[in-house]
Amino acid sequence: MKLAFFVAEFPVLSETFVIRQVAGMVRAGHEVTVIAGQWGDRELTHGLYNQCGLQDRVVTIREGGRWRQLLAIGRMLANALRSRAAMRDLGVAIRATLGGSPGSLVDIASMGGREPFGRFDAIVAHFGPAGVRAMHLQRCGLLQGPLATVFHGFDVSDRRTIRRYRKLYRELIDHCAQLLPISHLWQRRLVEWGASPDRTRVLRMGVDVDQLAMLDPARPVGRPLRVLSVARFTEKKGLRYAIEGVLACRSPVHYDIIGAGPEAQRLEALAAKAGSDKRIRFLGRKRQAEVFDALSAADVFLLPSVTAAGGDMEGVPVALMEAMAKGVLVLATRHSGIPELIDDGRNGFLVDERDATAIARVLDALPEAPHESLRRRARQRIEGEFDNRALDRQLTDLVQDMAGRSLHVAQGERCAGSLGLDHP
Repeated sequence: MKLAFFVAEFPVLSETFVIRQVAGMVRAGHEVTVIAGQWGDRELTHGLYNQCGLQDRVVTIREGGRWRQLLAIGRMLANALRSRAAMRDLGVAIRATLGGSPGSLVDIASMGGREPFGRFDAIVAHFGPAGVRAMHLQRCGLLQGPLATVFHGFDVSDRRTIRRYRKLYRELIDHCAQLLPISHLWQRRLVEWGASPDRTRVLRMGVDVDQLAMLDPARPVGRPLRVLSVARFTEKKGLRYAIEGVLACRSPVHYDIIGAGPEAQRLEALAAKAGSDKRIRFLGRKRQAEVFDALSAADVFLLPSVTAAGGDMEGVPVALMEAMAKGVLVLATRHSGIPELIDDGRNGFLVDERDATAIARVLDALPEAPHESLRRRARQRIEGEFDNRALDRQLTDLVQDMAGRSLHVAQGERCAGSLGLDHP
């Protein structure tokens, strides 16, 4: 099949789930193009990105900086005075901008003078705002094929994003052939917003289970307890409460934190309060292989996600899936779709958001927990519901269904036209 993925940027290190999905469709033998608003991290060293040659499949809409984009908008305005098609495109762009998506204006203007992307059997957009931009390109005839949009987290939880895109989301809900929330929580939210249950299906993000060898499930936990977090240093990752929980533990803990972000200075100041029985290290950014090495040395993976002040929430964090697949004990929060992954006390542990005392209590009790059964059930959950091989087959079936229904509709329209049924 001829498939397109539509994203705002590509590749993005914090969105490895997109890289994995694109690579999965390439490995399945599909003809895959990534349409990106602009390049992301062109020096990315993610294994699948390089192995599957994804850099050669990327087509960007915007080239150059802000001045080139302004020039493109100027040309579109000038062309609208001479061409009916350009006037139509300008109308779509203006309505998109007034509706809350100025990115669509830049996309449409940047395509001026270029060949349209053409027709695909199916198009998969990641994140609601990207789906809106793809929809507007389709209305200008620049991108053709049935569109599905994957909704992840911030795009359906952040209040500012929802206010900005709510009207456009209603249009997108009607426009898309499929809506693909990554959790049942977001599925229910889309249906509440008016989405048809028949066109709203949960599509999990997952991990490559065959690349994640499970550690010995019977191994004892260490003393000091070895705790690991891998996260961007932002409010919704809840690292403040992770550090406070470690500081409140009665037992000795060695806590390593991989990542970076705007809250780094605040977190480091909090960690400086650690006593002699605690060691808290900030290890910075690490390559994927280094993250897996750190996981292999950890007793517990800690990710106490919280709802940010603006409403921003997680989806189902891939980092938790990777830890569970490797047989590392996990401690997280009752947040967003995480309870759809972790059953408290059965394959991991859950505490309420912002509860550092509960984090400390679980960490102190871990040496007495049934480690082997917890680890085995965690691995089984990933193998059963979050394995990329099965999810790739699910996506293939889904896009084939989209393509088949689109072809059926197109054939019906041609047949109606030949009978004169499309005329009053």
